[in-house]
Amino acid sequence: MLRIATHNKIFHADEVTAIALLKVFTTHTLDIYRIDHQSMDFSAYDMVIDIGRKFDGVKYFDHHQNKGGKSSAGLIWDFLGLASQYPRISKLIHLVDMQDTGIQKAGDYEYPSLIKSFNSKEILHLEQEKQFDKAIEFAVTILSSMKANQDGLEEAKEIVKNAYLFHGNPKILELEKFTPHWSSYVNGLSQPHIKAVVWQDEAEDNWKVKLTPKAPGQFELNAKPLLQDDAMVFVHASGHFAVAKDEAQMAQYLSKQIR
Repeated sequence: MLRIATHNKIFHADEVTAIALLKVFTTHTLDIYRIDHQSMDFSAYDMVIDIGRKFDGVKYFDHHQNKGGKSSAGLIWDFLGLASQYPRISKLIHLVDMQDTGIQKAGDYEYPSLIKSFNSKEILHLEQEKQFDKAIEFAVTILSSMKANQDGLEEAKEIVKNAYLFHGNPKILELEKFTPHWSSYVNGLSQPHIKAVVWQDEAEDNWKVKLTPKAPGQFELNAKPLLQDDAMVFVHASGHFAVAKDEAQMAQYLSKQIR
């Protein structure tokens, strides 16, 4: 259990994100106390965030005492030491830092502004504390999703590395298991000779194929669209995806589609 102190009244993306980072990237249960800005005694707390008039990088994380251009979120992110492992989250934290330290104002629909919008009109009312909890939950949801996405990319790298040719076809890779991130590593830029990726879906008891994109995140295909075939379980109208009842049917179908 970590007892954490932060300030009450209006909350911002920096302390909300700092606490959310601790929730997502540590195994500690957090007991959060929102106390007055003028509080002087912090002996009862394990960490003091965005309050306290002190920064030591261990217990105290009041960025107002730190001249490095970082908010309390940036200070906690440094404390966790995961910036290089999660570069996309680092970009989000940088956005919070720039907004909170007055370097660059966030747009109306950017993350810091969305967090700020959770504040209630009655900042000293119980409703404000409920809104603070909702803001934390929102931030945790975003950070957890970004963490899972980055973790998935690392796993996908290994899955693609261990992939092999499907029935000897040099243009088709078979994945040992499905990953939604395969196209980050198999596409028209990284492996232009690979036109499709195949995998067995054990949960649905069928086989699936997707054509590779010309570039990561693009809809444009790196191969001619798959054609309709009544023997197949399903072929998407766009021709980028198809489902076969078993491996044999998939092999027969692709032998005519991708040569």
